Amino acid sequence: MTNDAQSAPPRQQANAVVTVDTGSGDTTYLLVHGIGVSSRSFERLVPVLARSARVVAVDLPGFGRNPKPGHPMGVEDFAAAVAAVVDDLGLAGCVVLGHSMGAQVVTRLAIDRPDAVSAVALMGPVMDPRDRTPFRAAALLALDTVGESPRANVVVLTDYIRCGLRWYLTVLPSMLTYRIEDDVPRLDQPVLVLRGERDPIARVGWVSVLAASARRGGARSIGGSRHLAMHAKPEQTAALLAALAGVAR
Repeated sequence: MTNDAQSAPPRQQANAVVTVDTGSGDTTYLLVHGIGVSSRSFERLVPVLARSARVVAVDLPGFGRNPKPGHPMGVEDFAAAVAAVVDDLGLAGCVVLGHSMGAQVVTRLAIDRPDAVSAVALMGPVMDPRDRTPFRAAALLALDTVGESPRANVVVLTDYIRCGLRWYLTVLPSMLTYRIEDDVPRLDQPVLVLRGERDPIARVGWVSVLAASARRGGARSIGGSRHLAMHAKPEQTAALLAALAGVAR
């Protein structure tokens, strides 16, 4: 071992930050956002879910209110960061909703911590194998903004500015190389794969294949919405999540 290796400080665990913990009920929803954005992407969904359930939302390391760690992080690292929140709050049997890259994170969380997850909802999951290049990912994200609401685009734009290009590009390779299609079949929990009806990123063929690969899987499209379906149609999204929670009981 070299002197440099002996003197190198251990890498500290970068944890997720809880930004929402509201509501009460028999069900707890744990919400995980996608790349570049923050828990604000769930701003319209949270109050609907909180009418009858506890809702916890987090900002992943380097996004939203959470400072950037001093080292790169991948999907598995983000899942560990969310698992730390699970332990801190004493959560168990959550219905987890992951949006976009967050779908990768909650899939990994459900594998690593089955005690914490009773059901898995994947909203607009990435990445379709045909789109796993930086250019394709950027082009599809840009295309999606054309049809999102002004408010949704404000949330996305301001979060992306806060995230910054350097951290985005640090995380992007992990998102593009993580094979969610290899992990979804490993899940024992019921899995619901959701997409906005006009989502250019999570297209219907990809969503159908992913849902069919799950041991207990299903797929639904949410009409009148795109990649940020939970922002455009919070009531419909909440109803689908409530049905999933019922299956998990």
